[in-house]
Parts: sequence; C-alpha cells; structure tokens
Amino acid sequence: MKEHNPSPSSGIPRSRFRPLSLPVYLDNHKAPTKRMPRPPVEPPMAASPSPKQLGYQLASIPRMLRPSGRPHLLSHHRASAAPTPLPTPTPAPTPKAPVHPPAGESRCRQMLIHGLYIAFEDDYVDFGHAKSEDLRADGGREFTHFISLSTHHKASIKESVDPAQRNRKGPLPTRRLRLHLPRLYSPIPPTTAELEEKVRAAREAAAARGCELSQEDYYDVVFDEGEGSGFTGLDALQLLAARDFLETTGLSGVENDSGVRVLVTTPRDHRTDAIAVVMVYLSGVLGTPVRRILRTQDGMAGVLPIWKRTVSADCAAFIEEVAKL
Repeated sequence: MKEHNPSPSSGIPRSRFRPLSLPVYLDNHKAPTKRMPRPPVEPPMAASPSPKQLGYQLASIPRMLRPSGRPHLLSHHRASAAPTPLPTPTPAPTPKAPVHPPAGESRCRQMLIHGLYIAFEDDYVDFGHAKSEDLRADGGREFTHFISLSTHHKASIKESVDPAQRNRKGPLPTRRLRLHLPRLYSPIPPTTAELEEKVRAAREAAAARGCELSQEDYYDVVFDEGEGSGFTGLDALQLLAARDFLETTGLSGVENDSGVRVLVTTPRDHRTDAIAVVMVYLSGVLGTPVRRILRTQDGMAGVLPIWKRTVSADCAAFIEEVAKL
C-alpha cells in the first residue's frame, strides 16, 4: 500500500474528498427561506443637458414632445363627489297668435296707375247676390267709379249713377259701368254649328297671319273655353265703352290728383278681360302700343304675378286696333 506523499509545492496535505457545493445541515431544522436579491439602486438622475450640449435647437423638437405641450395633470381640481344637478327643463314655447290676412286679401287688389285699380269681384257677387263694395283704395279711401265685368249682368253695356249718391254734395258722384261677360264654363255643351263657326274664325285668323290651322291648333280651338287662351271675351263695342268711361272720369295718373279712384272688378276666370279694359284706355291716352305697355307691366316687381302675362299677342293687336277707333 502506497503512502500519499504531499506535494512538494504545498505543505498542507490534500483531502481525498471533494467539498460539497451546498451547505449541509446536520440538525433537524428546515433550511432558511432563500432571500431575494435587493434591486439595484439607481444612480441619481443627472441634470438634463442643454440644447447646446445636445447639438440641436429646441425649435426642431415637435410641439407634442415639448414639456410645455404636455397636459398639466396636477393643475386640475379634484372632481367633487357631490351629485351632478339635473338640467332644468326648457319651458314649452308659447304658441303664436294666428295670422289673419287683411280683409279682401284674396281679391288681389292691384293698382296699375295712380287712381286705377283692378281686383277680383266679391264671392257673393260671383254667385249672383247683390252686395255693396267694401274694398278700399290706398289709405282706406272709397272708390268713386266702378267698372263691373260679370256674367250675371243682363245688358251687354249699362252705365248708371248710384241712386244714393244723386243728391250728394260734391263734384264726384259714384258712377258705374256694367259689362256682360260670356260664361266660360257653360253646363250646356256647344252645338256643332257653334264649333264650326269657331274653327272657321280661327282658320281665317291664321290665314291673315300667313299660317295654316294645324291639327293641334284645331283641338285647341274646339276644346278652349276662353280662359287661358289669352284672348278677351269682350267685343269691340264693350271695349270702346270702357275706354270712353275711363276718359270721362278725370284720371290723371299722378298723385295729388282730383281724388278720382276707379276700380275694375272681374270674375276669377276672366283676368284677361280686366287687363284688356285697362290696356285699351292706356294705349289710347299714352299713344303707346299695347305690347310695350304689357312688357312694362309684366316687368314691374310691384305687380302681382296673377295679373301678368294674361294677354296674348293676337289679343294685344285686337285691343290696339280698338284703341285707335
């Protein structure tokens, strides 16, 4: 058996057993709990370098990254724990009073020249019931002269003075001119002879203009009942009576005149006839063609649209011929 000789370089004898890597406890106690390593202590924060030290300008940093652009979270007050009050209910709006149109608004009263007015006739009169005129001129003044166009008048032309005004003192008694209008919507259909007469007259009028009556024009003539054609239902004698009546009223067409106020009334489906009465008077007094007067009237902003573009070119030529008589 060999003896172990110590290494000449070490004076301590070397053990034959390797040391254990873990501690050995010979008693019955449990091993102590393993202690967690402490987190490393961070070094104190260094001062922020200046923009010059970083080598760029502060203006080059986006605004959202600048300290001034960050929201100040600590600057807001802490929300109160009190409950939020309920909103006050909005009171219901007070209903507006109903708007009532002025009396006679639906009659579309229109002044064409100073002192000369046109309007639709009263509904009572339209149904054949006699009724005094309650429509007034500007300023609430009464009319002094009336031209009534109606399908209920018996005579073709009738002029009169109101009996109640015969003994009235003053130079302006109330005068009236009544002109009969043909019914446009008759319950009795026209006879064959009446239709043939209408077609014959239309063919002659077309030939006078150097035209021929087409099939479309033929149906327009046969089924036309007057309104919408732009031609008046008054004849030449009735238009002359209206012109002479207006000339004797003393209308001046300017303000501060003698106080003459004339009202021309017509059924709602006879607008062309009312305009024809006015045009035959104005064309004769002014010496101006009817078409030019109509263009001027249709271009005026103060004239109601219902009284515009109601007279055709053929009717304008017919009125102008009557005005020259």
